[in-house]
Amino acid sequence: MKSKQGRIDFESYVSQHIVSEISKAAGVPLLMLHCMYYRYPHRTIQTMDSLGLRGKYDQLILAGASLGVIHKLEWQTTFLDQLDFAIKEHGVTQVLILDHRDCGAYKKFLDPPVTPDDPKKEKDAHTKICEKAIEVMCAIAV
Repeated sequence: MKSKQGRIDFESYVSQHIVSEISKAAGVPLLMLHCMYYRYPHRTIQTMDSLGLRGKYDQLILAGASLGVIHKLEWQTTFLDQLDFAIKEHGVTQVLILDHRDCGAYKKFLDPPVTPDDPKKEKDAHTKICEKAIEVMCAIAV
């Protein structure tokens, strides 16, 4: 199901792109990076459980999710250390970044702040920062 902006909701995305591969894989193949915002972690767990993926993913929470990976060197180091541990100890092969709209970290840490007042600007900022976070992850993979 797609929203008015053409985005796919989390449950549909996971159903279409994650379930078939992850459910058959050995170990814990997925690391989900999401924001610390209190409304989302339990929703994520409920969705993953309802799709039969309990025990098939690790979770890592940073303020701003993707922004947390690039915001400060210390945060990046923590993220990369945790990712390395998840890869070595649990067999993680994929990372799913779960950013969300109206993120407090995007308002506080970015100058100018990113707010939902301009949905296109907000989406572009999240996309750009997700791409930077992916670059950080890929840099350690080589």
